[in-house]
Amino acid sequence: MSDVKLSAIDRALAAAKARKAAKEAAGILQEQTPVAPKAPRAEDPEKAAARRLRAAAKEAKHAQLEAERAERRAAREARKAERVATPKAKGPAHMKKVERALSKLPPLNESAKAEFEAMTSNYGIYELEKFAAHLQLFSRTQKTLRAADLQKLPLGASVTITGGDLRYVGMQGKVVHSQKLRAKVAVDGVKKPVYIYTGEAKINQ
Repeated sequence: MSDVKLSAIDRALAAAKARKAAKEAAGILQEQTPVAPKAPRAEDPEKAAARRLRAAAKEAKHAQLEAERAERRAAREARKAERVATPKAKGPAHMKKVERALSKLPPLNESAKAEFEAMTSNYGIYELEKFAAHLQLFSRTQKTLRAADLQKLPLGASVTITGGDLRYVGMQGKVVHSQKLRAKVAVDGVKKPVYIYTGEAKINQ
């Protein structure tokens, strides 16, 4: 190969090396040159004020919720402490039905109450049961005699129950069956018609 060709190749290789060195130097320089941070954008004063108001409202609401929670906790602790300090007196479990039945009885007037207290104080259980049986028969006899002197309740009449089973006294209903002595009154909410004597209901006006 001639000297001219070799010189041309050498010059091309040298030029390529020079270009490569220049690129590497430029890359190193670019990496070493720090990028200037962007200047923060100025915030709109109205938006800044609104943001502060929202933050303040959020903090106030959070504080209110915490105060309410603390108040409820304090109330629960107070009730618990009161229950511990004054435990509720509990009677025998088998007496609950008796107490419930007693609460449903109508009150006695003063004279009847005095008679009841005298009888329960002076007689034993067996004698009181005999008294109760005699009183029930007497009551039934008087109801029958009174009903015999009254007119039958009209079918379909709206009436108010005034006697009989104490659970239904004061309730209103409709006469669905009527005979000389007895009648049946259908009452809303009661599964079966209420069976009464004729004199144990008053016709509504």
